[in-house]
Amino acid sequence: MSKNNVIKDKKHFEEALRLVTKMFNYEQRLPNQVYKVPFEKTVVFDFDHALSRHFWSELEELIGFFGDSFAIIAVLDPYPVDYYYNEFSEYNWCVLQKGTTADEYWSILEQGPEESPADSILINSEVIVWISSKMKWAIWGERSYGICVLGLNDGDISGYESESWFTMDQAISELLPLNFRNCTVPEEITSMLLKCYKSN
Repeated sequence: MSKNNVIKDKKHFEEALRLVTKMFNYEQRLPNQVYKVPFEKTVVFDFDHALSRHFWSELEELIGFFGDSFAIIAVLDPYPVDYYYNEFSEYNWCVLQKGTTADEYWSILEQGPEESPADSILINSEVIVWISSKMKWAIWGERSYGICVLGLNDGDISGYESESWFTMDQAISELLPLNFRNCTVPEEITSMLLKCYKSN
């Protein structure tokens, strides 16, 4: 996948934004409920794992399972218009086509604008989402929490599990503490995450 999968056109950006706004309360942040769509199942994985070459194989599985023709990766913070488009005349959003390779996925993550390599998704992103073209699954990631939450409907993917998946309970004890002072997750954050993201 080359740079031509970076969204540069305002019309394409607005089409992608419509998907994002249907799926997410995109002005919210964890531990609050970020999904508008009521998913039956939510699983958690490490934020850094999602920003690695290895994660492409899991995205590919999801795209294949749900029959998506593509998925979108979109950075919500820093905001794509006020900062990114104004500075670089492109959006920090990309279309991930079916058939993308792990190396191409990695290139999308690490390749910033020519004039500012430090503005790559890998380096300069606080909130990132990955979204299905068919609106059947979606991932919300926040760097400051160190986690991503994947929402999907269990019936559609029953029997499929990934070694990288955690329940929210496990994530609270194993992933989140690394991102909090004294490795202690405040009780109000714990209770809100469990309320919003415990699978039905």
